[in-house]
Amino acid sequence: MPRIRRTFGKKTRKFDEQTFENDFRYPPKPDSYYDVKEKGLCRWCDNIINDERGIRNMRATWHPHCSEEYLMYYNSKHIRKYIKKRDYCECNECGEYDPRFQIDHIRPLYEQKYKQPDEVDWTYWDEKNLQTLCRKCHKDKTKGDMERLREFNEDRTLNEV
Repeated sequence: MPRIRRTFGKKTRKFDEQTFENDFRYPPKPDSYYDVKEKGLCRWCDNIINDERGIRNMRATWHPHCSEEYLMYYNSKHIRKYIKKRDYCECNECGEYDPRFQIDHIRPLYEQKYKQPDEVDWTYWDEKNLQTLCRKCHKDKTKGDMERLREFNEDRTLNEV
């Protein structure tokens, strides 16, 4: 498991009402991530962490499965390693092997832009929404995504007026 910087008690939420106007590439972190009040509570799920004997572990701040889930959402290096192992660097469109593969979101993340934290669909950041593409196929798909993004932005500006 990669080394993670210690942030216990150092993280603060910048603002409470968070929309994804600028940074929509990462999902919102739960309140328990920022508001850790005591040792032995998981920063992801806010549940008590017990050791193998069933006693509360006062030194831990993450469940093992919670830290794995956190890394899958927020650590791109971890995601790339997992997807490489899952797809063997083969393109999902043409089937070509490309060691310099690209990871693509099947449903694009811009669809989550401008949403409030309680409206966000977490499946957009799930591993099932990621695919491996060669550079050529990724370029073609991105071109189509950008056309849909323009339409998305035009529709949004028309609805605001």
